Amino acid sequence: MIIFSSCTARKRDDISIPKGAITIQPTDYLDDKNLIKKLSQTRQQILEDPKAHIGTRSTYAFDLYVNTGNAYRELRAKYYERIKSLLISRKIEWFFLSGGYGIINALEPAKKYQATFNRSISYMKKIPFTANLWRENLTEICENIIAKVNPERLYTFGSQDYTNFVKKTHFWKSLSEERIGIKIFESTGSAGPYWISKILGELAEYTEKNNLDLFDEKYPRFIKQMNKN
Repeated sequence: MIIFSSCTARKRDDISIPKGAITIQPTDYLDDKNLIKKLSQTRQQILEDPKAHIGTRSTYAFDLYVNTGNAYRELRAKYYERIKSLLISRKIEWFFLSGGYGIINALEPAKKYQATFNRSISYMKKIPFTANLWRENLTEICENIIAKVNPERLYTFGSQDYTNFVKKTHFWKSLSEERIGIKIFESTGSAGPYWISKILGELAEYTEKNNLDLFDEKYPRFIKQMNKN
């Protein structure tokens, strides 16, 4: 299973990676050396910008986002340790789409930063707007990850700023209706993270019960949050 989900505005970097613990690097999830180089160079360009406010402490990307973001509060409250165990055992490959890192594996070392795919947020918070920097390569990187892992199930969560990178992949556009385990959950508005949190909580519950077929039957291939939620 692959999960693609959005980064969060608030980040927590006080949970150190244990000495000797598993860590993931781009060479573990990308086969294309050119894409690895572009990913590294774009990250460096963004994170060296003083407006990115890069931190000094390193933690797992999973801990950086999940411990603070509203989109992950259901996981944080009920499933945090169990999901982390599944990540470490590589039963789940989780990637965060990120204004600063582009895309980063949950078990990849990360630091606090501020950057966004959203132009309005960039203007209001005076932080780097990075969608244009990532637009050329991030969809191709997502495609390469999917091809390498070849997942039976792939779930994407986030606002359109994030889901667009996955929707533009050849994999998504050529998807057969028979592939019921491939889904995008697209949020809208300020209530979006809470809506995502609820569904991620359901996904964790069905995963724990080893009954993802029921989860897949419950939702269509693409579901967009209604504004009233």
